[in-house]
Amino acid sequence: MNLLDYHTFWNAIISLPSTKKMLELSLKRCNSCKKIVLEAALDEYVGKSKICPNCKSFYSKIIGFWIDFLRLSLSANKDKIKKFLEDPYTKRAIITIAKSFLYFGIRKPLSIYAPFLVVWDFTHKCNLNCKHCYSNAGKSIEKELETKEAIDIVDQLADFGVTALAFSGGEPLSRTDFFEVAKHAVNKGLYVSVATNGTLLTKDNVKKIKQTGINYVEISIDGASAKTHDSFRGVPGAFNNAIKGLENCVEENLCACIATTATKDNLKEIPEIIELAEKIGAERFTYFNFIPTGRGKKLYDKDLSPEEREELLSYLLDRITKGSKVTILTTAPQLARLAIECQRNGKEIAMSMAHMQTIKVSKKAVSLADFIGGCGAGRLYCSLSPNGDVHPCVFLPINVGNLKNRNFKEIWLTSPVFKLFRDRSKLKGVCATCDFRDICGGCRARANAYNSDILSSDPGCILTTKRETRNS
Repeated sequence: MNLLDYHTFWNAIISLPSTKKMLELSLKRCNSCKKIVLEAALDEYVGKSKICPNCKSFYSKIIGFWIDFLRLSLSANKDKIKKFLEDPYTKRAIITIAKSFLYFGIRKPLSIYAPFLVVWDFTHKCNLNCKHCYSNAGKSIEKELETKEAIDIVDQLADFGVTALAFSGGEPLSRTDFFEVAKHAVNKGLYVSVATNGTLLTKDNVKKIKQTGINYVEISIDGASAKTHDSFRGVPGAFNNAIKGLENCVEENLCACIATTATKDNLKEIPEIIELAEKIGAERFTYFNFIPTGRGKKLYDKDLSPEEREELLSYLLDRITKGSKVTILTTAPQLARLAIECQRNGKEIAMSMAHMQTIKVSKKAVSLADFIGGCGAGRLYCSLSPNGDVHPCVFLPINVGNLKNRNFKEIWLTSPVFKLFRDRSKLKGVCATCDFRDICGGCRARANAYNSDILSSDPGCILTTKRETRNS
């Protein structure tokens, strides 16, 4: 019996007035130490500090009991859990989950009170001309947020409880105020990363990134050779400059990642790209689903077939299982389903954390996949445009509000589109009846790009293809 399977039971427990009161008290800020009581309890659990007397050690003991209860239920190592809980961004996320239980209850998959991740297309300006660019980047095509407006948005995100902020674009380093705004985000306690084409990662800029306190640099490299990469990126020399930028990041001991958008043109080079990441010393490799939006609308014929996508995910899963030198991530929600299908008889499962992390867990923790839920658009994360529009995902350019005239918290909690994504019973077609609906959910951006319907079946999934073939 796995207690995590009984979310109806846990919802009943959380609905009790005594439980609600306990959760509310754990989220209050202590007037003495200025910490949230839950944060202080986590610090005491990992041995970082003794709890402030005013934070009430009674609550700390109860919180410690529940941590150990869940740890034992999942067969998790106590030292690993302590190390995990020491991370300040983990604590920020746990506080958000506690708020989520109060606001939404326990759902499958989870709905989060404040997004774990916001991806911000900081500018449309870019020095490359990528064929598959989802944002049509090149020149500024609209009035972008001014520095003061950008800093106000950072304050909104941080004060609401967002865990991580990823600057993207366009090319975020092309904005002259990038470091000023990024530094403000770091100072506000956000986990800050930057996604870049790598060509502006000079030694000086990389040193600035390090000094600013940016945690993670993701560099787009779409081929194992200059020929393939430069044909994607539209500018000769882009590959060599991106590789040099990656090497500069590794030299500064920054957590660096190679991010690759897989298409028919570079599919066979994926193993070589991963080997390139290992050779240079990158810590991560991310496979991005190609979504035909933006300039990519001209490249439907370059998209992977469901069979090719399944084969690629199987290959990546095999590398993960055997112990890859780099952490392998993907935006394809089907990885969670495939991991469970392929490893039913194994002792561990490679669990995809909604493309933000991939970890190996014991089979007792498989039920967590129902809560993580694959596609996290409008549920675990969302995106911002250069002019302050809020979208469910960078690949899903549906405007649900603008931060110049509405508050981010209000948009996140009340958007009708986001509410649809938080209720998997609203899905249509094969995704609606799939056994892996809660675990995967299909890519909503792909469904929209192909079917003009955010709730329709994901046409990039092998299960959709098989079901439709049987029914035809």
